[in-house]
Amino acid sequence: MKTISRFEFLRQLGLSGAAIFAGMCLHSCKDEGDDKAASSRDFTIDLNQAAFSKLKTPGNFVIEQDVVIACTGPGSYAAVTVICSHEGQKQVSYQAASNDFRCSAHGATFDVQGRGKSGPSSAGLRTYQISLSGNLLRVFS
Repeated sequence: MKTISRFEFLRQLGLSGAAIFAGMCLHSCKDEGDDKAASSRDFTIDLNQAAFSKLKTPGNFVIEQDVVIACTGPGSYAAVTVICSHEGQKQVSYQAASNDFRCSAHGATFDVQGRGKSGPSSAGLRTYQISLSGNLLRVFS
């Protein structure tokens, strides 16, 4: 086995190492808030259906069509994308104790209006409008 100096190793690594490094940098420099997959939504859920009935109780949430829908109080709701604005991971959920949204990937937190509170993301989350008519909850852009 031939021993080489650190300088020689780095010289031989050359372009391939630079390409790997550049790829890693470009991934972390992606446009925060790039949420095209979940940009336009318009759907209605029935709160009487078993899958959504827990939304009648404050503090609960469901994820439907890449949207986190949270019951923030009696008859009060908030809806944001499940896709975090930091690295585009689908890990946003609602935290009843602090009445905010959190991405479990890196710990970013967002208020119920989707604005960034803390964490690595300076961008907020895409929010959706909510309309409640009886037991029908409409989520739309």
